[in-house]
Amino acid sequence: MRTLRLLLAIAVALPLWCQTKITIPAGTPEDKALTEISQQPDQEKRISMLEDFLKQYAGNPQAVAYGNWQLSQQYVSSDPAKALEYGDKALAAMPNVLDILQTQTDLAQQLKDCAKTLDYAARGGVVIDDIAKQPKPDGMSNDDYTASLAAQKAALAPIYDYLAAAAYNAIATEPDPKKRIKEIERFSEVFQNSKLMDNANALAIETYTELNDMPRLTAYGDKALAADPKNASLLTLLANAFAEDPKGANLAKAEAYSRQAIELMKTDTTPPTEGRTIREGFAYQILGYTLLREDKTLAAIAQLKTASTMLKEDPPKYSITLYRLGYAYAKNKQNIDAKQVLSEAVKVPGPFQEEAKKLLAQVNAAHPAGR
Repeated sequence: MRTLRLLLAIAVALPLWCQTKITIPAGTPEDKALTEISQQPDQEKRISMLEDFLKQYAGNPQAVAYGNWQLSQQYVSSDPAKALEYGDKALAAMPNVLDILQTQTDLAQQLKDCAKTLDYAARGGVVIDDIAKQPKPDGMSNDDYTASLAAQKAALAPIYDYLAAAAYNAIATEPDPKKRIKEIERFSEVFQNSKLMDNANALAIETYTELNDMPRLTAYGDKALAADPKNASLLTLLANAFAEDPKGANLAKAEAYSRQAIELMKTDTTPPTEGRTIREGFAYQILGYTLLREDKTLAAIAQLKTASTMLKEDPPKYSITLYRLGYAYAKNKQNIDAKQVLSEAVKVPGPFQEEAKKLLAQVNAAHPAGR
């Protein structure tokens, strides 16, 4: 039997893997014709034989898919665009063949066609997800069904990760924020279990902010948190977006989310990872700034002080934190503390270095030394 399959070695372990492979039964005229074609060393003759094969077996979707996929392979190196066209014809005959979807993703990346890269990768992701949702076949025990699903998941994990990475990289290069957000939404639907969801969430929040679309950002955040309520990274990103929104319409959410993120990070018992202190410090900075905007100045000072001790290794975040802490001190008329913090802030290269200089000059002018 001629079989086009992503991973031939696990064929027996995957009885539920339906409609994701091409099968040409051994001994059939199609099989004999394909064997003859595969033995033809001359590429031009092989292409001509494949074209004749497609005409002869046009009524057999499996043969049409396989023939077009083989034609696609003939042009991968010499004419990727033509290879992509034949791959599309193969998918028209059998839309769910993972091997073809992966090849098409490769070709689309080679051609720098981001829209098609995302489309093929997302279609492949849907196929993989659907495999795990198939009902238990009649006659299969629960244990065998569970074992089969686990085998499928393990076997397909590298392909799923590859497709997710290809899709994300395509989205990240999209310059139009309106197109980008639609692509992110599709990615989020298909690759919810991907390791890159945090990256996609960050890009979504950045894009909604760029579009100044807080209502849709809020809706996206609600949906994302419903799917992953204990995601400290997502909570922090959303809290920061709401805290930085000039309209301040979601400060209550910014405060709640930053507190939740801090609590999750404080109680995290997994081995510390690089940058964990900075991520926690960033959440404290967001909480402090939110409290400052809510006119809870004393509470803001406490959170910003904590953040400042954790962010020294990240100059941009440290610059922001020191400026806001200095501002909070000045607002609360703690002028000595304000001068001390702002004097440190002016030495830190970052987005608020110049603002810190201006604020320090204002504090000094209003409260000269010795007075």
